[in-house]
Amino acid sequence: MNKQSRYRLGPDVKDEEVLRDRRGRVIDDSYVEEAVDHALRKVRGRGRPSLSDVGESPLLRVRLSRDLDDAVRTAAERTGKSRADWVREVLAKASRRAG
Repeated sequence: MNKQSRYRLGPDVKDEEVLRDRRGRVIDDSYVEEAVDHALRKVRGRGRPSLSDVGESPLLRVRLSRDLDDAVRTAAERTGKSRADWVREVLAKASRRAG
């Protein structure tokens, strides 16, 4: 059996050594910060776009009877809208009438 070498904590790159990416750019603290910001923007950009002006859109979960769900689906199909768009439109109209 081979004896495993023990890793000793220490600097991976000596202070006088300059690391570069494949394009020749120097990898320093600002390079790393920019790369992390870019990665986070890319990850956070996934999914559906927010419907709110700022931040994530609130999510409303509602239980429906099977009959009501079928009626909503049918009404949305008749208007050529998704169920979500149809429900948002109906709720907006109802809230304006109630307000």
